[in-house]
Amino acid sequence: MREADATLIDLTEAVYDIDQEDAAWIPNLLRVGLPILDHGLGVGAAAYTRDPERPDLIVHQKFAVSGRPDLIARVNEAVAEWPRDVYRELMRPGVVSTLSEAARNHPECLEAYERHVPGVRDVFGMTSVDPNGLGILIVAPLPERTQLRGRDKELWQMMGAHVAAGHRLRRAVTAEVESTGLPHDAEAVIDPKRFDIVEATAGAEPREAASVLREAAIQVDRARASEGRKDPAFALEVWKGLTEGRWSLVDWFDSDSRRFVLALPNTPEVGDPRGLTTRENLVATYAMHGDSQKLIGYRLGLSKASVSRHLKSAMRKLNVKTHAQLIEKMGVFSG
Repeated sequence: MREADATLIDLTEAVYDIDQEDAAWIPNLLRVGLPILDHGLGVGAAAYTRDPERPDLIVHQKFAVSGRPDLIARVNEAVAEWPRDVYRELMRPGVVSTLSEAARNHPECLEAYERHVPGVRDVFGMTSVDPNGLGILIVAPLPERTQLRGRDKELWQMMGAHVAAGHRLRRAVTAEVESTGLPHDAEAVIDPKRFDIVEATAGAEPREAASVLREAAIQVDRARASEGRKDPAFALEVWKGLTEGRWSLVDWFDSDSRRFVLALPNTPEVGDPRGLTTRENLVATYAMHGDSQKLIGYRLGLSKASVSRHLKSAMRKLNVKTHAQLIEKMGVFSG
């Protein structure tokens, strides 16, 4: 993969562009990401649902914005040859890897790609999936074997967290919910010049909540400014997927074209709380999927200490002591 650059910030901005039409949102993400995703063989994506009762994904939309006109068809032919248990494992939530690494014990998967997509020697894949199974898959064929390691892998994991949050946010802003009276049913409106809370609903009014939102808005502004573009890794680090597990921050322009920042409710959907609080359930669910505590904190905008506390509490309530036991217990509840 190409070295991270300011394209990561452009891509994160595109993720939270709620004015983009639904049909154009994913293609726009791909176009914005081309400088670091396209290695001369094209880039594709799919929106899908991961149903625990079915071996294959339920694919709703497929896109390709570069490469061969028949790229998606050839990718489909390659993937159709994979063993279905391997296919499901490779498409699990939160995968950010190259195929040579993720399927190193199943070389037939990469061999299928090499047969069907000319010039391919490896494939970058990123699955951005919510706990409810709705996800986005981005794939970029590569002309040589590639290892995604260390900081590069971490940055793409953070980007995956944003894609999942942005995908969820698009559904949230079109859902029928009780109006807050603020634009897009936001819970707070922030002036980005002084980072003051201009208006807020009851949930965002308390001093602690307002302080957290102001600080998050400042961090996002730093990430998008020239300071962040000179150091994309730093910028992505401070631009969290959520704030306090509740809000995503997006730009909004009023009728006079003045810019404000909206704090939009965007908590991931989880199933039966089984005696857990919402945060305990979220942390345990992401841990079940294999996310590190650091990545969980990034997804939810929570401190590492907070993630650790919620995970310990969830495991105590579920009467499990190991990660394997957590996976088994959460898997029973999720079906």
